[in-house]
Amino acid sequence: MSISSIGGSHGYQPASYGGHGSNCNCPACSAARLAAVATPVPGVSTPAGTGAAPGKPLSPDQQKQVNELKARDTDVRQHEQAHIAAGGAIVSGGANYTYQEGPDGKQYAIGGDVSIRMGSGDTPQEQLDNARKVKAAALAPVDPSGQDQSVAAQADLLISQAESQVNAQQAQQLQQSQNNPVTATATAIFQAIANPSGGKTGKSVDTYA
Repeated sequence: MSISSIGGSHGYQPASYGGHGSNCNCPACSAARLAAVATPVPGVSTPAGTGAAPGKPLSPDQQKQVNELKARDTDVRQHEQAHIAAGGAIVSGGANYTYQEGPDGKQYAIGGDVSIRMGSGDTPQEQLDNARKVKAAALAPVDPSGQDQSVAAQADLLISQAESQVNAQQAQQLQQSQNNPVTATATAIFQAIANPSGGKTGKSVDTYA
């Protein structure tokens, strides 16, 4: 999962994670994609020899690898879909997948990435809401990756900063309200209505003629 900021400044520019996306065509990324096809991933066995010839059944080792790749493909897609479902409108496009070809000639997803676009927000409260959405999206999968945890940690920092700004803004608004002559006059009027005697208590004296 990767996170990037869009628009505005407000001192609220999150870092970018994930590096180049799966659609990047730079030499390094192109080489990495080619290597991903030929290089097995952890937990997926690689049988000796190449894939089965067209029309021929897979060997037991090849079938085992296909089953492992299918399971990995399912896990990867569920993981990225959890990010998308939780991120909603802040998700930039769909998921990008890295594939590996199995002995059966089919492509299986062995890794994925979802990009999150987060606006800076026009107010501290909007900044706070945006950062909370990013954290929720990052931790949505049942098994957040190390990358997901990093994004969530970055969101935590932004949440802390935004909360401080919100608290400072609320304190400033309260002080301005207390120093406002109109507010002070209205407060005095309401107090006078609620306590017409001015808060003073007197003694009653009985007189007899």
